[in-house]
Amino acid sequence: MKLYHLLIVLIFSVVQMSYGQRAFATSVGLSAGYTEDGYAGLFNYNYHNGRSSYIHVGLFASFSVDKETVGYEIPYNIFNIQPGYYFRIMQSQGFKPVSLYLGGGGILGYEILNNGNNELPNGALIDAKSQFLYGGFAGLELDYAFSDDWSFVVKANEYYHVNSDVGNWYPYIAVGLRYYLY
Repeated sequence: MKLYHLLIVLIFSVVQMSYGQRAFATSVGLSAGYTEDGYAGLFNYNYHNGRSSYIHVGLFASFSVDKETVGYEIPYNIFNIQPGYYFRIMQSQGFKPVSLYLGGGGILGYEILNNGNNELPNGALIDAKSQFLYGGFAGLELDYAFSDDWSFVVKANEYYHVNSDVGNWYPYIAVGLRYYLY
């Protein structure tokens, strides 16, 4: 019976040691902030394949209103998935380090104009249409780790939609939290 207990303790110890020595981690994050003419949110999953870089997959949702059309407010929404890669370009030294990351990737999503309706209240027609989007993004991310599991994030992304009827360039500036799953 004692050999059985010793075997269980040994297996548990090996599993714990291997878990603690992994060179990678995963994290999830949620940020919210400003976009052109509105607000947006980004949920992301990150695979940290080292201490200085990570693979990013994000789900982005934007809710905006175009006020440039004289006398009308035309709502438009953008939803996309954005795979990408970030690498650390700077890190402060200290007890709670602050890191600056630079990254980029692709975009695949959908743009909804005027809630899917191409007619304005006065009967005028919008010649743009809701459609699938594709393109790329570049971003900066400031990460302040305030505990072992949590960090505060400030994001600044610039999206380029190749085929958007609203506009090709689309900024996103946000703050959020990241939780490390390890």
